[in-house]
Amino acid sequence: MDKVCTKCKELKSLSEFRKQSRTKDGHKYVCKPCDSAAARDRYSDKKKSYIKLVKEWQFNNTDKVKDYKKKYYRKVSKRKKETT
Repeated sequence: MDKVCTKCKELKSLSEFRKQSRTKDGHKYVCKPCDSAAARDRYSDKKKSYIKLVKEWQFNNTDKVKDYKKKYYRKVSKRKKETT
């Protein structure tokens, strides 16, 4: 099944669209490349506010951040040991 992207107006297969349960066909109206470009633009426009939100979340959730860092360190160090 094919679908037309509302941004670039190109006909593409459904595999080129991200899933979204709220739409009739279960896929977004914008194709993956256009969706990614829009997300990049949105991030560059609001970069400072995104960074501020992340820092606030990290400050308010220090236990979760510590747990994540421990798990990440274990995973990476295990991978390094396997490759050497």
